Amino acid sequence: MSKAVITPLCILLLAGTAPRLSAQTPPSPTDAAVQEAVRRQADTITLRQKLDQAASAEQRGELVGAARLYDAAWGLVVNIGPGVETERAQTIAGLTRVRMQLAHEAQSREDYRDAEIQVQDVLRVNPKDPEALRFYSSNHQKLEAQRGHIPSV
Repeated sequence: MSKAVITPLCILLLAGTAPRLSAQTPPSPTDAAVQEAVRRQADTITLRQKLDQAASAEQRGELVGAARLYDAAWGLVVNIGPGVETERAQTIAGLTRVRMQLAHEAQSREDYRDAEIQVQDVLRVNPKDPEALRFYSSNHQKLEAQRGHIPSV
């Protein structure tokens, strides 16, 4: 394992056992702040690893795997909060790029429901993306045109 992974894990283990060692005294606000800072630092390291893995998967053409990794990265961005603006932008751009490609592929196979799921994921993290909004509208019209011709959900 690399130092980048081992160090945060050791810190987390030490921080996690500290309250148990002093069980008779309630944790102070300082302890809580330290634990939160350690958690955010560990999540930031994990976020960067997820982004690297997602970019690699995307380059290999493994779009479904890349999409899952970008979704996991988004969850970390939300948990971390402010301070990871660069990673946030990378996550939004990567998730948008991959999910829109998957949506276009689904639509080309006339799988409008899957296309809708993909574009809704884009709009969850990037609600004002003009391409995603246009695609969603167009795809919704195609879904409506199929109503009565395909089984309902």
